[in-house]
Amino acid sequence: MKLKYKILAFVFIGMLAINGFSQTHTYAASAENEVKIEDPVLEKAIRDELKLDAGTVLDAKALEKLTSLYPKGTQKIKSLKGLNKAVNLEQLYLSNQEITDISPIGSLYKLTFLAINHNQIQNVCPIGYLGKLQRLLISDNQIADIGCLSHLTTLTDLLASNNQISNVAPLAKLRVGWLDVSKNPVADIAPLSTLNSLHNLYVDTSALNEDSKVLLQHFEQSGVAVNKVTAATDTISGISAFINEDRVLFDHSPIIDAGTTLVQFRPLFEKLGFTIHWDDDTKTIQAEKQGVHITLQVDSTNGSLNGSPYTLSVAPRNVEGSVFVPIRFVGEAANFVVTWDSRTKTIYLVPTRSIVSADGKSKLTVGGKWLQKYPTSSSGYQMYTENGNNALISFSESKYLLDTNKIKSVDEYEAALKKNTSTKQPGITFSNEKSLKINGMDARQYSYAYKETSGTNYTVLQTVIEGKYSYFSVTVVSSEKDFVNSEVNKDYQNALQTFEEIKKPYQLSEEKFGALKPTDRLLDAAHYYRSLGFFEKDKNLTSQEYDNKFLEFYKGFKDWNPFDSTKYYNEFADLYLLEGDQDRVWLENTEADVAKGKNVYVDTLKWWSDISRGAFLPSDITETWGTEDGPVTINFNMYGQKRTLHPEVDYDYLDIGILKEINAMIKDSGYEFVAVEIDEEVFVTVLKPEEKRKMEQDRYMEFMDLE
Repeated sequence: MKLKYKILAFVFIGMLAINGFSQTHTYAASAENEVKIEDPVLEKAIRDELKLDAGTVLDAKALEKLTSLYPKGTQKIKSLKGLNKAVNLEQLYLSNQEITDISPIGSLYKLTFLAINHNQIQNVCPIGYLGKLQRLLISDNQIADIGCLSHLTTLTDLLASNNQISNVAPLAKLRVGWLDVSKNPVADIAPLSTLNSLHNLYVDTSALNEDSKVLLQHFEQSGVAVNKVTAATDTISGISAFINEDRVLFDHSPIIDAGTTLVQFRPLFEKLGFTIHWDDDTKTIQAEKQGVHITLQVDSTNGSLNGSPYTLSVAPRNVEGSVFVPIRFVGEAANFVVTWDSRTKTIYLVPTRSIVSADGKSKLTVGGKWLQKYPTSSSGYQMYTENGNNALISFSESKYLLDTNKIKSVDEYEAALKKNTSTKQPGITFSNEKSLKINGMDARQYSYAYKETSGTNYTVLQTVIEGKYSYFSVTVVSSEKDFVNSEVNKDYQNALQTFEEIKKPYQLSEEKFGALKPTDRLLDAAHYYRSLGFFEKDKNLTSQEYDNKFLEFYKGFKDWNPFDSTKYYNEFADLYLLEGDQDRVWLENTEADVAKGKNVYVDTLKWWSDISRGAFLPSDITETWGTEDGPVTINFNMYGQKRTLHPEVDYDYLDIGILKEINAMIKDSGYEFVAVEIDEEVFVTVLKPEEKRKMEQDRYMEFMDLE
């Protein structure tokens, strides 16, 4: 039986921060808790779900009990005002209503399923930050811009048919498996080529450009079901191949002969980084990369690997003009582990590699048998890999967030974890308890047995590690009968010895600058940025005059001093100093009253032009809104060309993401806009690539990803 994330249900591995060991704050209840639901049809649906009669007060406490809502009846809901108080909603069905404004849903952060299809919605930005959303139905609306959905990294299913969507690029970095963008004017699906989890795609072929039609054929030949419920189920098609986590796109479907899978040689070899030489006379392939040389011949089982003869179980062959080769032989020759998943009809080629946790706080090395998976965000797991019916998992908890009165050492953290486990799973006995060192860090290890409801017995081996900033748990869950002597245990122990805590940029910054006196830290930063060309107006000042200027500037910090680390360390102090260079820096709140007729983008682009060091010089800037809810188009001229930007509409907020488009326009200048988020404020300046790298390395500046 495939594990299929069953470990996610193992509540005894849960973190402490949600079980009474975190620092908590108590807030007094409001004197008036009644919640006003503007729409009577919505209120009735809520009362029906909660089984509240019309005379019972509907207050915030009652709404907190609402975890799912499925309105019944023929009357239509028009307004969602008040629903924002239902903060524990996980599933929300609002299909076939008359809704135009979904802003109240934007704060329902526990939603995993949301159906708002068949409404009158134009703007989906309010739901753009629902970090647990997995399934989203927005079909049959009036949506043109889905840029806001680019942040929904947990999304697995997106049904968005029959809208006005033309650009699917915002979906390029998501993990969507089921995507329906049919009945939309989509011409270019090239961005979808990076969707390595994609298994079902619905799109109108008539509107596609020629390159996209070719890509669609590649999808079909590479295991993706295109405009049908499932991929072909026969044994010679519907097969997907992945190298690391990247799908290999074929012109022709893989084939199976006597249990051996053969695939087109050129896409495979190129994805693996081989240089290919084809001899048409002898029908021979020579493939080379560092340390590996492969020779294969069509219709011959005789090949060679690094100069030594090798006999193949099945010979390469020519199928409709394309040469097919055994994928397992090629993958293993290139030092990849080749794994076949019969459930999903997927071949994985994965090397031994380092995996970085989702929160960027740790890393370890695992072998190619361990396939990286993506559990639900609610699990809290930072790493999750599977090897057959075994799983290797990790999570971390910041020391800062734990109650230091209860957790002061790895021993106390271990004790708290065990207590939590015993509470959730009475009768568990811990064994094989010991102390150890993991790369110089104190650690504790223990194991226990668990029997799943299906009857499968699991061994759980958990190692708790104390880093400088966090506690970490690295756990293996295995169904091996002789776990102690198993390869799984050996893999786990080897992985443990590679475990490292990764210091975040703000932690490195504090280690380097946190001990400095406030004025010393200020002057250190001022002179550093002077060396990078900031504060050009002060270039004629002597060093002492320059110091005096900034010491005078320092006197302005009275009630709040970002350079004083005695109470807490402010990693953004440098930015408040740089804010004084008006010729190079823009630092503003992104809640900027962005609306139709305000021309906020016009003013902002002019300011960005002023700080661009001559790289960005727009003229004749215009800001056009379709309606008050968008879409927004910014037009301007630059270097004799007409240029256009398409910012996302997020109510009052400025879309900093347009800097990505601007950077593409000024690429040849040698400069780029960079940005740093500070809560709702954003710092923007223009740098050369080497200046950006220097600030990242020397000052641990954490710039936004504008790629």
